[in-house]
Amino acid sequence: MASNFDSFLRCMGEAGRRIDSHYIKLDVAGSAKQIYRERVYCYELYHQLRCVLGDSSLYELNGEVDKAGHPIIQKALGAKKPDFIVHVQGEMGRNLVVIEVKPLTVKNNLDELRKDLKSLKGFLDEAHYHMAVMLIYGDGTCDLPQEIRSELKNLCDERILLVWHRGPGERPAVVDK
Repeated sequence: MASNFDSFLRCMGEAGRRIDSHYIKLDVAGSAKQIYRERVYCYELYHQLRCVLGDSSLYELNGEVDKAGHPIIQKALGAKKPDFIVHVQGEMGRNLVVIEVKPLTVKNNLDELRKDLKSLKGFLDEAHYHMAVMLIYGDGTCDLPQEIRSELKNLCDERILLVWHRGPGERPAVVDK
């Protein structure tokens, strides 16, 4: 499973490189400000991942699968809806990676980041995912804040990777905690 995960990370890097700036920060009519919209970014990342992965992957990529009715996950974790899962549908032993995505602005709401990290840990422990990814994306204007790195370091779980997508045209990359 480790080689499949490494392959997926390479594909995620290529998919992220293809994401244009207007999927990262959106113009707002009547305002000079641009805003992050996580769902817009996730939809484009999903599209680009599907293009890179193609149809020959051993695993399926699914976005925002509601686990509220899942007989195993609901009981252990409650109603969770991760941003992405890569798995073989119907086989708990073939769960490759679970991914949560947050914009850079999550540094202003660390409770939200902690909630997602707790959810990722639950998917690893209870749903037997091989790995988890906390993907933070930015607009290319700054580096990843230390407070985000610290939250992952405090979790002390090597199965959860911090991935930083600095901005458009760049490959998301695993960050040392």
